[in-house]
Amino acid sequence: MFSVSAPEFRLSDTLESGQAFRWHFKNSWYYGFIPAPNHQDLLGASCPAKVKQDGDTLTIDTIDPRVTPELIRHYFALDLNLSDILASVDTDAQMHDAIAKFRGLRILRQDPWECLASFICSSFNNIKRIEGMIDRLTQAYGVPVAFNGFRGSSFPSPETIARAPERQLRELGLGFRASYLRDTAKMIAAGKLPLETLARVDYRVTRTALLRCDGVGEKVADCVALFGFEKYEAFPIDVWMQRAMRYYFRDKKVTYARMQEFAWQHFGKFAGYAQQYLYHYVRTARTTRAPAAPPQPQALGLAS
Repeated sequence: MFSVSAPEFRLSDTLESGQAFRWHFKNSWYYGFIPAPNHQDLLGASCPAKVKQDGDTLTIDTIDPRVTPELIRHYFALDLNLSDILASVDTDAQMHDAIAKFRGLRILRQDPWECLASFICSSFNNIKRIEGMIDRLTQAYGVPVAFNGFRGSSFPSPETIARAPERQLRELGLGFRASYLRDTAKMIAAGKLPLETLARVDYRVTRTALLRCDGVGEKVADCVALFGFEKYEAFPIDVWMQRAMRYYFRDKKVTYARMQEFAWQHFGKFAGYAQQYLYHYVRTARTTRAPAAPPQPQALGLAS
């Protein structure tokens, strides 16, 4: 067991903001898995850990010697200057309110394969059901782990899922997503979707490659780019974010592309951070009346 200093960080909002699905809260601890360090092919190796926060300090318990203070700081992005990031996106009353409520929320550095598989399971789904699907998937195909109150299973590799019968995946509750997950796992196992390369190229190249996967649309591709590949300009838009974007466009019906273009111009290179704060804000905290006086898209050259 060890501790890590974590100023300007909120563990609960970070882990409960819809970006990861394998952390579970029990008796003041969050139980889950952290991507293993120096895992060059980025394909699913992870370390079990339990984490809790007291003030500006994180306490971590694990049986895995690879879990170090450096790994914790990397996974929770504690090395980033959050004040500068939030200052750059604090551009209007709605965003200011979201930051005020959830300051300390950070974007995790997740394992790309686990992130991609998880968001394939997210299609037409809610968070509780996604968590259930992934729990059943890991129990069926992962390696069990237990220590000091922790019970879980490692995330199965692409090769394991590629060999799994689609019927069995469907029986785990994946439904139509089973074929999408299995086909994507086959692509990765065959080297047709080189995740290690996508980590090194720019956002648009990463997004285009992800969109070639069955079952991966714009929102899923942007989620994986943001949470799995640190492409902070990615701006995923789901039904909750559509509600957040009404603040800027009011009752106008606008396309996904137009909302993204507005976000890039309005929030800049850390639009993904703005997205995560707005998503968590609209889903959990905002009242039915949004803050007044939004900036007008016309001012940014985005008039219809």
